[in-house]
Amino acid sequence: MSDIAGRIFPTPPSLRYVVLRHEGIDDPHYDLMFETSPGSDLTTWRSKKWPIDTETPLVQLGEHRRAYLEYEGPLSNDRGNVQRIAAGRYRLDRPSDTLWRITFRDFIAISQLEFRHQKNDLWRAEPRRI
Repeated sequence: MSDIAGRIFPTPPSLRYVVLRHEGIDDPHYDLMFETSPGSDLTTWRSKKWPIDTETPLVQLGEHRRAYLEYEGPLSNDRGNVQRIAAGRYRLDRPSDTLWRITFRDFIAISQLEFRHQKNDLWRAEPRRI
């Protein structure tokens, strides 16, 4: 990528993500899981809905193992089961610890979500126009 003066800027790496539907528990939800660098554990948020097409509250969870990028099925200790709803690659722009811009690119379009930290483990996700 370059700017109008021809300076070349490195393109951030393409990272992996997965969205899992977590069911068989008292409070079914979606787990949004993202690499933050190639090969990292997965930063994870809980959401009541997917896809996120309006402002949506999120709860940040602890990091999860990379195995969830591929795993579907029952969870140990009667914690329900997960089913993959979406997966692929994305780009991360994180101007601060409290603001994440997540850009998804598929064959048809480019979409972006903005995650903003509210307090404690509470965040807000909002779709952005590109």
